[in-house]
Amino acid sequence: MNRIVAASLGQRLLVLLLVLLLAGAGLHSLRRLPVDAYPDLSPPGVELVTQWPGHAAEEVERLITVPVERGMTGIPRTTVTRSISLYGLSVVNITFADGTDNHVARQAVFNRMGDLGLPDGVAPSVSPLSSPSGLIYRYVLQSPDRSPTELKTIEDWTVEPAFRAVPGVADDSGFGGGTLQYQVQLDQTRLAALGLTATQVQDALAANNGNAGGGFYSQGGQFYYVRGEGRIKTLEDIGNVVLAQHNGTPVLVKDVGTVTTGIAPRLGEFGYQDQDDAVEGVIFLRTGEKTQDVLRRVEAKTRELNDHVLPKDVKIVPFYDRSELISRTTDVVRDNLVRGMLLVVVVLVFFLYDLRAGLIVATTIPLALLFAFVCLDLQGASANLLSIGAIDFGILVDAAVVMVENIYRQLADRKGQEVGVVEVIRAAAAEVDRPLFYAVAVIVVSFLPIYVLSGPSGTLFKPMADTMIFALVGSLIVTLTLLPVLCSWFMRKGVRERRNRAFEAIKSVYTKGLDFCLARARGTVLASVVLLGLSLLLIPRIGAEFMPHLDEGALWVRATMPYTISFDEAAKITPQIRAILRSFPEVTTVTNELGRPDDGTDPTGFFNAEFFVALKPYSQWTGSYRSKPALIEAMNRKLAQFPGIIFNYTQPAEDAVDEAETGLKSALAVKVFGPDLATLQARGKAIKHVLEKVRGIRDVTLVQELGQPSLSIDIHRAAIARYGLNVADINGLIQTAIGGDVATQVVQGEKEFDLVVRLKKQYRDNPAAIGNLLVATPEGKQIPLKVLADIRVTDGASFIYRQDNSRYIGVQFSVQGRDLAGAVGDAISQVDKQVKLPQGYRVDWGGEYSEYMASSAQLRIIVPLTVGLIFLLLFTLYSNFKFPFITVLGVALSAPVGGIVALWLTGTPFSVSSGIGFLALFGVSVQTAVVYISYVNELRLGGMALAPAIREAAILRLRPIMMTALVAALGLLPAALATGVGTDTQRPFALVIVSGLFTRLLISVFLMPALYALVARPDDRLEV
Repeated sequence: MNRIVAASLGQRLLVLLLVLLLAGAGLHSLRRLPVDAYPDLSPPGVELVTQWPGHAAEEVERLITVPVERGMTGIPRTTVTRSISLYGLSVVNITFADGTDNHVARQAVFNRMGDLGLPDGVAPSVSPLSSPSGLIYRYVLQSPDRSPTELKTIEDWTVEPAFRAVPGVADDSGFGGGTLQYQVQLDQTRLAALGLTATQVQDALAANNGNAGGGFYSQGGQFYYVRGEGRIKTLEDIGNVVLAQHNGTPVLVKDVGTVTTGIAPRLGEFGYQDQDDAVEGVIFLRTGEKTQDVLRRVEAKTRELNDHVLPKDVKIVPFYDRSELISRTTDVVRDNLVRGMLLVVVVLVFFLYDLRAGLIVATTIPLALLFAFVCLDLQGASANLLSIGAIDFGILVDAAVVMVENIYRQLADRKGQEVGVVEVIRAAAAEVDRPLFYAVAVIVVSFLPIYVLSGPSGTLFKPMADTMIFALVGSLIVTLTLLPVLCSWFMRKGVRERRNRAFEAIKSVYTKGLDFCLARARGTVLASVVLLGLSLLLIPRIGAEFMPHLDEGALWVRATMPYTISFDEAAKITPQIRAILRSFPEVTTVTNELGRPDDGTDPTGFFNAEFFVALKPYSQWTGSYRSKPALIEAMNRKLAQFPGIIFNYTQPAEDAVDEAETGLKSALAVKVFGPDLATLQARGKAIKHVLEKVRGIRDVTLVQELGQPSLSIDIHRAAIARYGLNVADINGLIQTAIGGDVATQVVQGEKEFDLVVRLKKQYRDNPAAIGNLLVATPEGKQIPLKVLADIRVTDGASFIYRQDNSRYIGVQFSVQGRDLAGAVGDAISQVDKQVKLPQGYRVDWGGEYSEYMASSAQLRIIVPLTVGLIFLLLFTLYSNFKFPFITVLGVALSAPVGGIVALWLTGTPFSVSSGIGFLALFGVSVQTAVVYISYVNELRLGGMALAPAIREAAILRLRPIMMTALVAALGLLPAALATGVGTDTQRPFALVIVSGLFTRLLISVFLMPALYALVARPDDRLEV
């Protein structure tokens, strides 16, 4: 270290040039560095979506989901496979271990898809490469005149292809509006009179819609293609398709039914503000892309479409843009950083009583940050709220404080002596450079265990560790190179230490207390042990959770209606809910998604309505509610007018991540696994009944899997045999005449629309009408369907959930007014006592609770590992076990006290965030101990006796110790006190460090001299 300082002082202009080069590179990297609100917490995964219209959940599970699951079993690095089967849709999600390359995972899935044994005409599709939290842009198509169906057509054939072509966009998924169809609505009476069937109509339409290639010929020196054009283009073309001849007269399609345009059966509906049926587009970020870069391209494409592509009366109106969240969180980070930096400078100037020294130390902050930005840019990383917002400027300048304070004191002591300034600076730096190197190394080591964390906690905190470690390395380099150079320039005429009455008063009081404690060293240590013990008694009252929820500045409200509700009935309720949510002055925009989109990417039913509620910035809330919890409570009171509907409140990105983590639409859920759906439902109800009585458990919802009414048509094989019919004949009638089957497509330019054949509504809208459907026999007879089959209403499955090749039922819940660990722990105990499971059934508590348990287990390994690494570094510094032992003991007795008390006073549960805060606190606290012990050793090496050296070092090092502790605490104080968007995750981290450093300072300045006095002996091996 001495050589680095000496070389820097010998090449001062070169050092300045290198610093300017660093500043330029750092500013360039800062402009390039992508910034996002939060890192993507979702594990790598692949989603397989298979649509099989018209088929019940049990059939979908048996013939689609189970074969897909089995076909994907055994793919390397798979951690969990979840699926959901429902009416006409199967969705299988395969999750891979953290660190798995997404492209490799997808290729492994593609390799297996060719071997799946699925029904004819059915093939799964792989969802685009995007994470659950990849939603970055929502928009609605607006037109004063056009119908939702027209807007849906524009969305499908113009807007979506344009956005999907934008680099970095994984998908644009439309929602709402009716999908245009060409329809032939058959009249059963006419069909029967002419001896025709719906299947024959379907076959005739398919056979009369096509073009042919006839090769080519040459004539007159020119080349001609031969084309046969027979494609259907208009409704008239459809109506004129010949079905048969009757007494020499052709029977046309228009003779047996009505040819018209209509919309496909609705699977969902999108509402926007006061519009009940609008058209939405949702743009997803491709995994690995930079949010801001892609958003800029998307916004440019929006302007292009609005100005040059879309009809003049149609506009794309965005209502959710991730850049707004990024802007809000960036503002929070900037404000915290500025306040923290100002507090640090104020503390420095107060203690040194010299503006030059304070500003010299403060130069470390921007240069360390710029160094970190260069490293992050070279790493190809991105910045986010936690990685930048949790930077403690005080920690960055701690080494600089000790360096400059020692230089300042040495120059002041030699005022008027014939000693060169450069020599004094070199000697002063030599006193502290080695312990400073090890102190910074200890802080770096305290962040290294973060890289051991896996899952969401590791994803969240690793960028912060990257940034902090790079900045610490940068601050050490600046401290050892630039700061001595700046001191040699700006203090070249020497310094005169002015009288600081406030610090002198503090030192006077401290000296008396120090003498008292040194006279009672054992009592001082015992008092510290008692104080720590008292604080540990608070731990059971603090509680625990996985992570504080990341505030996104918006709400995602889910309304769960009765599971058997129809689309028409649900569509009457959602506008009423939307109107209530819009009535709050804090709300700017309300939209809702009812049911599921046409592409099947959100597997749910008409019972599920999800509302996006955009909020004003909190600074603009002037009404009765000043916090999000208060607003949610008020909303819940108003929405209580809808009996039988359960409302849950979360946030847009959080909701998507929660669903990916649990497989259900909740962050917390208990799953009962087993083979029989009826048994699962019975045990699920029993668990729900228990959970509703547990304190702190709220919004308990059983995911009903059974109870979906269905019309079963049980074919009598003996009856159909008498008439020469096959099961396929009856199934063809059910599929085509009742369900409606796609016969072919009608092409219009680049657009393509289904042509569907179906009976008119009056022939298929109730069991009696369906029973009277006529089945044509080979002999030309028409037999009512009720003669050939049993037709009855039965209960079937609405959904069938599976995980790792086993069925399960979920009980969703939330925790309010109590910590997560306490509430769920109580719930587990009560369920184990009161709910007995049959052989072959088991319970799993998933979601946030399982993440909490996993992270707790990781922390139990990480904390001892961190302490061991720090001890090893200290042993390298001091070459004995004695001084590392009292360093670690002193930190353990003093630092945790403030953090524990602060968590208790503020009602903040212990979480991964606060746990990482304790690790960082431990590393930072070691620094003040190293500064003190190294100086005692230096005085003793200089010939001072043991007792005077202990006392003298404590008094002389009081100022740098107070400065380093206070600047480290105050640098994070704004983050610890901050509220608003994006502050929730960093606040526990900052709170622990700030409060812990204050108690560490108050206790350690008395405890460390007492510990040193207890263990030191005249024959100690001394290292500085």
